[in-house]
This record gives sequence, structure tokens and C-alpha cells, in this order.
Amino acid sequence: MLGLTVLALATACAGTSTRQVSVEAETTVTAESTTTTTEAPDCASTLPTSAQASQLLMVMVDDPHHAAEALAAGEVGGFGLKGNQRSDVDEAISEVTADTPLPATVAVDEEGGPVQRLRYSAGRIPSASETADGSVEEAASTMAEHASRMADIGVTMNFAPVADLENEAVLSGRTYSDDPDTVAMYASAVAEATAGAGITPVVKHWPGIGGADTDPHEELPVLDDVAQLRAHDMRAFDAVIEAAPVAVMVAHAEVPGLTAPGEPVSLSRDAITGELRGSSGFDGVVITDSLGMGAIVNQQTQADAAVAAIAAGADIALLSGADVVADAHQRVITAIEDGEIPGDQVEQSVRRVLAMKGIEGECFDAISAYAAIDRTRAEQDATSGEATEDGTDDTTGSDDPADSSGEGITDSGINDPTSDTGSGTGD
Repeated sequence: MLGLTVLALATACAGTSTRQVSVEAETTVTAESTTTTTEAPDCASTLPTSAQASQLLMVMVDDPHHAAEALAAGEVGGFGLKGNQRSDVDEAISEVTADTPLPATVAVDEEGGPVQRLRYSAGRIPSASETADGSVEEAASTMAEHASRMADIGVTMNFAPVADLENEAVLSGRTYSDDPDTVAMYASAVAEATAGAGITPVVKHWPGIGGADTDPHEELPVLDDVAQLRAHDMRAFDAVIEAAPVAVMVAHAEVPGLTAPGEPVSLSRDAITGELRGSSGFDGVVITDSLGMGAIVNQQTQADAAVAAIAAGADIALLSGADVVADAHQRVITAIEDGEIPGDQVEQSVRRVLAMKGIEGECFDAISAYAAIDRTRAEQDATSGEATEDGTDDTTGSDDPADSSGEGITDSGINDPTSDTGSGTGD
């Protein structure tokens, strides 16, 4: 139900790319009075593996241009912006997304208050706690106007609203209340207003980190057991999921009775596929919180975490830093080819992501574009291998962390939760 709503919204607002050829075909075969109707293969099932893998990855960067290389290489399906953006960020977004084989998702954290990336281009809005001092109608009106300005800038996804319950130590001011019913009212209104402007709202951080005793930017928190979360924190999320066509961001947090010891929700099949999709019936896009947080990278690489998250049922693994993209993309490709991530599951996830982007039917031009990218990549790999064997062009030993990414340490690996008003990246 929700997936169809997201598709209808995205198609109406974003439309199918001019580079896509939408086919809604049916083939009727009659044999011995038996009629079989078969739908034509869609984009998700016909994209090459490398392209499927790209649609399952996004990257957090502090400037749109830092995602340009990964987008052009067909390694990610979009990017999120961290840190305060320039007033002319719309020009950069337009430039880097102009020629992607499939439309790129462009995401930001526009929660309000101190957590705003577009304050200099879209204007300021109050924090969740300040919003809750006014009426629900005022909250919806404010977000409707703000989301419209975001859409004009080129944003397609907002990592908000926050549906966690208030936690002064971890989420100070970023939540609406410590009462799940109050949170549900405000978060639902904000999500509906966001979706109404053609932007995908991402409700976070499921199943609710209001009870966390530590910040996942630093280490893995342990929440209340799953029965308590279902009776309390999850109620707000269930209400928002029912009210609006949202995506869901899953948290880096352990839940006794749901995840294994030391296993975060974001990498747990029992949590994502069993609880969120199964028990809660959510059929929209599931995206992880940033895989560059300490809760993840203290234990494994972002590339390994991306594979684990997608295998667990997430549709998008959110990387941090352009320098990790190539490795993560290749790891996901290998996991698909080896069956570590089942092919039918890959198609389902890609189909959800494409539906969110407004893409139905076939996508012949995109397939051709990705095939050309794959040929170029193979040629470059072959040339690089020959040069290295000759000993004339081996640059793999560079000590400069800015090489290849152009960003340096500030946009790779672990995020600094103290930077940019303590909001972290994609959280």
C-alpha cells in the first residue's frame, strides 16, 4: 500500500526522466484456450548488476561536486549533503546531476533549528522542540513552504522528520516530545507536508533511539527490549508510516530480543525484514543511517557494512565520504554475483528505489549508458593493470587522504558529531 503511494507521488512530482523509455506492455499468449498475461521486464530487472548496485548506494558529502565522480562512474544512485551549504548550492546540484543515467536522489537533513543544511538557501525553520510549542497545523504549514523551497533547489529527499522520543543526552531539541502520541501527530503532519512538495520524507531513527544511553556517532547503543519498543517508541513510527508516503531510516542500535548481541538494527535481517517489513508491514524504501558512524566503523568497514545492510533488507546503504564509494560499490556487485544478496531481493530493492524516483517500465537509454560506463571502467582497469606491471604508473601508495576524493579526512570514515552543531552526517 505504502509503496504504491510513494510511486504515485514520485511520478506526479518528479516524473520519469527524459532519458527513460517507459513501457507498460502486456503480452497475451493463447494455447489450448489458456490465456497467460505477462508483464514486460522492468528497469529493475534488466539493469546490469553494476547499475543495480549503484541504486542501492548513496554517499554523504559536504559539497555536491564531491559526489560528481561517483555519479559519473555509475557507483551511487544519489548523495546526501552534510554541513552548511552555500546559498547557490542549487547550481552545484544541477551541474552534478544533469547527465546521470538515472535520476539522482539528492538528500539533506532539514530537521529545523540547529540541524539544517540549507539555512542559507532555503531559510531557517524552528527545531522540532520549538515546533511542538505551536499547533500541528502551523508545523505542517511551515514545512510545506520550506519543502517547496527545497524542491526548487533540487532536493528530492529530506532526512526528517525525527520520530524518536526526546532524549536530552543524545537528541536534545531534535524531537517533538517524550510522548509517542504527540510525536506521532507532529511527525505525521511534517511528513505529509514534505511529501506534498514532491520530496521524500525519511522518518528516523527506527525503531526509536530515545532510550539510547550513548550516541551512535561514537559507539553502539543498547535500547530497551523489543517488547517495550513496540509498546512505546514504535507507536510514533507506525503512525507516521500510516499517515504519509515515507522512507524509513534504520538506526545503529542493538535491541535485545530482536537483534543479536552487538548487532545493530541497520544490519539485522530480523529487524529490517522481520520486524519493520513483516510485523509493521512497511513496504517503502528503507535506508540506513550513515555507515561512517562509530557504531559501525569501530567494528567493520563501510563496504562490508553496506553489504550486510542490503542483505538484511535495506534498500539503500548510506556511505560517508566519496573515498569509500568505489570499494563499497565493488563489494556490493560481488555480493550480488556470489548470491550473498539474493537476486530477487536486489530487484525488489532497486524497484522500490526507482519507484521513489518516478521510474516505471523499461529504461533502455539507462541500460545503454551503464553498459558504456562498464566498458570504460574495464578499459581503465586494464590500462591501470598494464601500467602497474610496467612499474611506470603505480599511484596506489599515495599518502594523501585527499587523493581520488578531493575531500580529505573531513569527509571520509568516521563523522565528527561535534561539527555542524552536533548533528553528524545523515543522522
